[in-house]
Amino acid sequence: MNQKEVVQAILLACPKWKVKSIRYLDEGDFCWAYLINDQWVYRFGKHDAARQSLGREYCLLPSLAGQFILKIPSPQIAGMDNQGELLFTAYPFLPGVSLSQERYLSLDVNSRTHCAQQVATFLTQLHASNLLTANTCSIPVQNYVEQYSDLLLRSRAQLYQALNQPERNFIEQAISKYLESANAQAFAPVLLHGDLSPDHVLFDENSKSVTAIIDFGDMTIGDPAWDLVFIYEDYGLDFLSRLLNPYPRQELISLLHRVYQHYLIAAIDWTVSSLSRSDDEFTAALAQLHLIRIQEEQHRQALFSACGVG
Repeated sequence: MNQKEVVQAILLACPKWKVKSIRYLDEGDFCWAYLINDQWVYRFGKHDAARQSLGREYCLLPSLAGQFILKIPSPQIAGMDNQGELLFTAYPFLPGVSLSQERYLSLDVNSRTHCAQQVATFLTQLHASNLLTANTCSIPVQNYVEQYSDLLLRSRAQLYQALNQPERNFIEQAISKYLESANAQAFAPVLLHGDLSPDHVLFDENSKSVTAIIDFGDMTIGDPAWDLVFIYEDYGLDFLSRLLNPYPRQELISLLHRVYQHYLIAAIDWTVSSLSRSDDEFTAALAQLHLIRIQEEQHRQALFSACGVG
């Protein structure tokens, strides 16, 4: 979506607006994001699923915005096309840079602990959200048994022909162990951010603090362990161990088992999903799957040891 189309869409929905400046911010699989007049972030859905996701954010996030120590997007504007379909939502701009792994690791020890504990408090507050409100806004509810059973069938049908036997065995074992365990029912369902990766954690370099959490497009209701998967994958053990330090030992053991199982299965899901995308992405997914398989036990032990339950 180019800038001219963005301006046309804004003026169609908001004829009184004056677009004085427009700057491209980012895009993902779901949305294009533009900064308008240096004050508002406009997000345009790329397809029906994206527009439905934007609608859920517009419904739920304003009611949640006041309950966190960190700022979150609070969509105030929803633009429709001539047929009444959602075109975009907009929220006041939240300043900050992405707290990348590189930025995080460059911090002093006290600042690392502070940032990790800020995210831990945010997750505690998010996971305590009232699910009645989330249900009213049609936030999807995860059924991990159904989802992962379907993934196993898709892996067998679509992926196995491209794999050697050790990788096939790994997929069978990783998914079957989860399905045969009690972990699919070992939690109280909570509201999840769904994609808590470094790109969505905003940081102020002067105060060395996290300022906001953005992009709630993957919100679901499910296992609180899921919101730690990308923290583990993208930030690593230093961040995760600081975040989990206050957790009681017995609760932590169960949580870490589920985090690691979701992590393994997410790698499998990415490999299957990448079949329909670029050759480069599929090659990267296969390489990651192979690396995870040969280092699985080593990584599992490192995870539990770093979090004090090794």
